[in-house]
Amino acid sequence: MRRGLLTEQPPRRPALEPALPLINVVFLLLVFFMVAGQVAPNRIDVTPPETRMPLAEEADTLLLTLDRDGNLSQQGEPLTLADLPALLPDVEDGADRPPVRLLTDADTRLDAMRPVLTALQQAGVREVRLVSRSAP
Repeated sequence: MRRGLLTEQPPRRPALEPALPLINVVFLLLVFFMVAGQVAPNRIDVTPPETRMPLAEEADTLLLTLDRDGNLSQQGEPLTLADLPALLPDVEDGADRPPVRLLTDADTRLDAMRPVLTALQQAGVREVRLVSRSAP
């Protein structure tokens, strides 16, 4: 009787897969999402005034940002007052333009807002909504 053929051999374990490539992929994904999470639409630091009224989300209207120094932007891109009419949607004759949301700093004075409001009025905007944040 041959000894090697009839004896039980322990089952062979599969070779362990190296974990280093998996760790590299997870690390790269982590770095990607950390960098992608840092991208912000507004590059201007604005703290809106507080309100105790319920706030409504209006994603379909144009949102302009005005800082306390009077710098105007849309989605972080600087604007001039001459750029405003091109941003407004076209409307049929006799129809009112949709309202425009204006995000201003709580310390912005009316003197800084007046030229923007006048330019919007001249472009045919009848309603400007000031954006605020909920008071605690």
